[in-house]
Amino acid sequence: MPRSPDPSAKVWRVADSVVMALPLAAITSNLQALSPAEQHRASEIHHQQRRHAFLASRTVLRQWLSQVTGQPANRLTLGTGPHGKPFLVEAPTLHFNLSHGGDWLMIALSDRHAVGIDIEPIQPRQRLTQLCRRYLSENEAQSVLNLSFDQATTQFLRYWTCKEAYVKGLGVGLTIPLNTVDLTLPPNVHSIEPQGIASAQGLEPGWQLYQWQPTPGYAAALALKVSA
Repeated sequence: MPRSPDPSAKVWRVADSVVMALPLAAITSNLQALSPAEQHRASEIHHQQRRHAFLASRTVLRQWLSQVTGQPANRLTLGTGPHGKPFLVEAPTLHFNLSHGGDWLMIALSDRHAVGIDIEPIQPRQRLTQLCRRYLSENEAQSVLNLSFDQATTQFLRYWTCKEAYVKGLGVGLTIPLNTVDLTLPPNVHSIEPQGIASAQGLEPGWQLYQWQPTPGYAAALALKVSA
């Protein structure tokens, strides 16, 4: 994994093949280990593979938290905030977040800072112009739409992952208009190490964003609240 941008934060990338190797029957036989919110969300996923992916990723998360806390995975209780951000009831000061995109699951943990993580496969997006106008600031949208289509798609997803990680870190879902956050992302910079991203406006004080390419064909971002 890339070097963490902060000593207190750890980021893991897990191949989807590893996540999906967990037998669905074994997971569903122990659904009581999931929080009521997770059980409800799982019950609403009717596509079997997607339901399997959701349940398996939550199982992997519990295994990671079990290693960190030293507590049995099936005794950990995950609560959720008003907008669905999970927290560990037994250790509320341990911050974590997860993202499942394409063939990868990413988990971020920190014992000091609120965190948000996002990973997205770099794939063509329909209605890219409309997406830019809706989710990006005017400056960001212009910087994306001035590029060739392939470059524009990549640049849009770099902005998107940063903003998604930020709102996940805040735990507010998409209640914040993403186009009110204005970031500076140089085009055609695809670092494999987390790089700090400058913000012109929109970020709450104390938050820092990092963006990188964890594996070819993917964009990822980490949000950390590094100070009060």
